Amino acid sequence: MNLPDFSKHVGLNQLRQNMEAELISWNSGEEWNSINIDKILVTTGIEITPDEIEYADDGTLEYGGRKVVVYIRDQYVPGDATREQLYKFHVADCDALQEMKKLNRYERYVVTYRRDGKFIVNLLGESGYRDKEEEVERRLYVCKYCLDRLNYNGYRRRGYSGQNAIRDYFDLRAFFERYDSQITRDPTHTDITAPVNTYPPNWEQISYRYKEKRNWKCEECGVNLRDERKFLHVHHINGQKNDSNEKNFLALCIGCHANKPQHHQLRSDPDYREYMRWFNQPKMPF
Repeated sequence: MNLPDFSKHVGLNQLRQNMEAELISWNSGEEWNSINIDKILVTTGIEITPDEIEYADDGTLEYGGRKVVVYIRDQYVPGDATREQLYKFHVADCDALQEMKKLNRYERYVVTYRRDGKFIVNLLGESGYRDKEEEVERRLYVCKYCLDRLNYNGYRRRGYSGQNAIRDYFDLRAFFERYDSQITRDPTHTDITAPVNTYPPNWEQISYRYKEKRNWKCEECGVNLRDERKFLHVHHINGQKNDSNEKNFLALCIGCHANKPQHHQLRSDPDYREYMRWFNQPKMPF
């Protein structure tokens, strides 16, 4: 089957000239460079889904046949957050990872093979609206649940100070040297272009329309907030603020929203305290 030669197409050539685009010759015999997975794994990392993580018999995590580290890139902490306040990285199939997977929030993780203890993170502020610092390097602590899962350096039999010392002095180079890290097969899927997990520019309009569709009622407790609209939020079920599919939404009063996993910080919001006072005061019968 002979394919048409579009380089001779009058209309396309006119469009190319209008765009001032150069005509580049192409040789079908040339070899194309594939994505260097190893280079990505030791620098920016790759966003993963649950199906792409493998669990070795020793409890460690693997991607494409290589032992890897998994962490959350989008962190809802202020730019001046301490290392203790930053999210932890994972080296094992620990209870924390299993809980996140159960809550359908696992897709927020990034897989990496970087050994220097530094991670590229997006510091999005506690609200996701302000104080943004994107693609900055930060040192993170290893997850204590992972250390317990692997009983790393006898972690389980140590006291509080001993466990903290193992956490504080955890070295990724030593970790990878201890566990097999040879590539055994090529990965089948990569994704390094996933958007930052923050609200889209038109989020106010999107959330307003959804709350209006739900008649300004909380989808969990049923409270009507038509006259107290600031107390009604739109919750993202999978934790992805950039996922504006309405199947991912729940209209929740701030009280119910604060009870969702990883939303406890809402209880320190002045609106939460104001809402609880309003909610608990005697209401006039309808």
